[in-house]
Amino acid sequence: METAARIAVVKRERALLQAALQSLPGVRAVYPSAGNYLLVRFTEAQAAFDALLAAGVVVRDQRAAPQLGDALRISIGTPDENARVVAALSRCARGQAA
Repeated sequence: METAARIAVVKRERALLQAALQSLPGVRAVYPSAGNYLLVRFTEAQAAFDALLAAGVVVRDQRAAPQLGDALRISIGTPDENARVVAALSRCARGQAA
């Protein structure tokens, strides 16, 4: 895939993923990004981290960084990969509400 086309896909998927994440219970904040990832703050970051790993989604744990004790860095993937992120976090949020 040529570079310009790949950049367009990442930008589109980043916007879609950001909107989807912001609508989920348990997501405190999704920071704007110009890169291929989003920094996301959670009310229960460990539960989100565990849910994503259980779904086969590898994320970067940012909780050891100063003032990011509730944050994970989620890379922008393909539409299917991003859907898996949203589905895992949706299941996690339903489990926390129970």
